[in-house]
Amino acid sequence: FIGKDIRLDPVILKEQTIKSLLEYYMGKNTPDRQQHIIRNLRIEKDEVEQEEKDEEDLEVA
Repeated sequence: FIGKDIRLDPVILKEQTIKSLLEYYMGKNTPDRQQHIIRNLRIEKDEVEQEEKDEEDLEVA
């Protein structure tokens, strides 16, 4: 994750301040924040974990 090829890129805020951005991500769980989280929620399936569960189910059966 952190290696020799890591670089620092500047972030340019056009219409927001750092304070408002931090309040949005770190602040209270407002309806806007909830909707943002719901719209951007991703579920990653761990293939190894699922295979182990399937094998356990076969052993029980």
